[in-house]
Amino acid sequence: MPREVYDPKQKELEFYAKREVKPPAPKREVSIFARRWFMFLYGTFLTLVVIGMLLYKKGFFNNIPLFEALKPKTDVIVKINNAEFVNDAVITTIELENSNYTNSESIETLRSYFSLYKNRKLIFTGNRSFNNIRFPVGQRIGFNLSFDKNYWKEANKLEIILQFDNNLVKTNSINTRKIKVKQ
Repeated sequence: MPREVYDPKQKELEFYAKREVKPPAPKREVSIFARRWFMFLYGTFLTLVVIGMLLYKKGFFNNIPLFEALKPKTDVIVKINNAEFVNDAVITTIELENSNYTNSESIETLRSYFSLYKNRKLIFTGNRSFNNIRFPVGQRIGFNLSFDKNYWKEANKLEIILQFDNNLVKTNSINTRKIKVKQ
C-alpha cells in the first residue's frame, strides 16, 4: 500500500488550503519607564529617600551643617527642667536662654502662651505674664507653668509662644511623653 507524502504544491490538501499567513508583528518601542533597569533604579531611589527621611526625623544628620541649615529655625529654645505633681496639678519649670533676641537686658513684660496637644488636637491652652525681668544676653531664666494633671497625662505635645514686650517669638514644641514627672 502506497504511503501519502506531504506535498505543499497540491492545493487539495486540507491543512494547506486553509492556512493563512499572518504578517510579522510590528516592532514596538518600549517606554523607558517600563524597562527593568529603570524600575530597579527608581525603586532603589525611593527606598533610600524614605530611609533618609526617617533618619533625618530621628536626628541622625544633626551634626552635618548642610542638614542643620534645612531645619526650621526657632528663635528661642525652651526646655523643661523639672516637672512634679502637686495635688491635682503638674508644675513645670520652663527654662530659656537669651541668645540675642532681645534688644535690651531687661524685659518689661514677658507673656507666655502655652498649649497642650494630643495628636494635633488642642486639649488645653493658657497664658501667664511676668513683669520687669532682667534678662542679659547669654543668661537663662526660668518660670513655672501649672497644668491640670488629667490634661498633662492625656497630652503628648506642649507648645509655648513667648511675647517679649511686643515681639512674638515661637519656640520649639516639647514632647511631654518623654518628661518624667516627680511624685
